[in-house]
Amino acid sequence: MLNIIKFRLSQYKIEQSIDRISRAHDKAVKEARSKGATSEQLYELGLDYQFERVCAEDKMIGLTHSYYVRLANRMLIPVPTFEAEGGAWMQSQQTGRYHLKPQELHELRTAVRAEQKARREVWAMGLVLVTGVIGALSGLIAIIKN
Repeated sequence: MLNIIKFRLSQYKIEQSIDRISRAHDKAVKEARSKGATSEQLYELGLDYQFERVCAEDKMIGLTHSYYVRLANRMLIPVPTFEAEGGAWMQSQQTGRYHLKPQELHELRTAVRAEQKARREVWAMGLVLVTGVIGALSGLIAIIKN
């Protein structure tokens, strides 16, 4: 339970970072245009923006990847084996780290969610059973007292 909170908080921080990058870029472009910047200077600002945004998005992909791989390992769900070329893994252009391709990550997320659902159903069935037994016992006690 604590892991999902940490994951969502980290995800939120990265999203906020992406928003800050976008706002800073918009402000820099507006200031550059008001000062009469050349198209080359605006192009440089765009390149800087793209680089920062791609780095932030790469962090998001890495965060999501590591979260679901850890969950899958904990639940004994098989993770695709690592192959540098032609496999289910791809290398990040920014950090050089490997992570699952989007389709494979989606399949892993689907498997994790199915396993979580199956585990919840077991607990729910047990809770229904315990609630039924408690209700039956309280009814039996009420009948015996009268």
